[in-house]
Amino acid sequence: MSFTRSPEIEAIARRVLATWGRGDAEAMSNLFSSSADLRVIGFDADEQWSGADEFLKVFSAQMDEMPEWRIENHRVEAFEDGPFGWATLHSTIVSPEGETPIRHTAVFRLDGGLWRVVQWHNSIPVPNQQVLGVELTTTLNRLVVSVLDAGTDLAEASGSEGTATLVFTDIVDSTVLAQAVGDGAWADLIDSHERTIGRIAGAHGGTVVKFLGDGSMLVFDSARAAIRAAVELQRSCGAEPFAIRIGIHTGEVIRTANDLFGLTVNKAARVAAAATGGSIMVSSTTRDLVGQMEGVRMGEPKIVRLKGISDAHQIAPVEWQ
Repeated sequence: MSFTRSPEIEAIARRVLATWGRGDAEAMSNLFSSSADLRVIGFDADEQWSGADEFLKVFSAQMDEMPEWRIENHRVEAFEDGPFGWATLHSTIVSPEGETPIRHTAVFRLDGGLWRVVQWHNSIPVPNQQVLGVELTTTLNRLVVSVLDAGTDLAEASGSEGTATLVFTDIVDSTVLAQAVGDGAWADLIDSHERTIGRIAGAHGGTVVKFLGDGSMLVFDSARAAIRAAVELQRSCGAEPFAIRIGIHTGEVIRTANDLFGLTVNKAARVAAAATGGSIMVSSTTRDLVGQMEGVRMGEPKIVRLKGISDAHQIAPVEWQ
């Protein structure tokens, strides 16, 4: 299942933020549904409004009470499916109190040929530890570290040693997208994505070591095959409502019956974390191994600090036609 990226809804979502920043209640009324089923959730525990009338009255009062402030819009993504659409937005509120990052989610419905908001939710991100008293896994980086920390002690690991090329993939902003599309649709997306990963890895002589929620860990005997598989994976996501980042590193690993261990695993995950959506990053080791490859080239290398690994490291983007 795939959804259509919606530049139209993205533009309207940005307009909502701009209108909010101006405090223009009349313009806001044109952007939100007039239905009594409209729902708007704000930051405060009491900020949950039902219906346009209640929301707009409170909105007008709040705008009169606000100190000097402005909202800076950073990133918007939107999708549509038939008469419904949804958007995720990331912005910053700048006030005398400082800068506060904000996350917004919105649901839209076609109303008289126009997209109008039927649900809007603002939230301020806080650490899980502050809410739950424990630190939860939030990124692929953290997941890999926790797997390594909880896994077999490398000094006592019973398994074969050898050189391999590891590929880590990760869906960018997966939590936001999962919330926007709902549990059922998200489960279908992940299932389809995992089947695609398995098919492409196998076609290039690789193996899926494990799936990591919204990511995966793959192993290849050939660094060139790993890069070709990574390129095909990125191409396969062209029609998906999400982007993936991919990191590749080659080195010594310890193989057990159903897992891999060693610094190479950790570094490959860190290289993936240094990538951006739609990109493939490789370590200098992998880059030197593959040399020249038909159909791809290595972009300009850069020096980065990989979290949890000492010293600076050189990584390079893979560019393909």
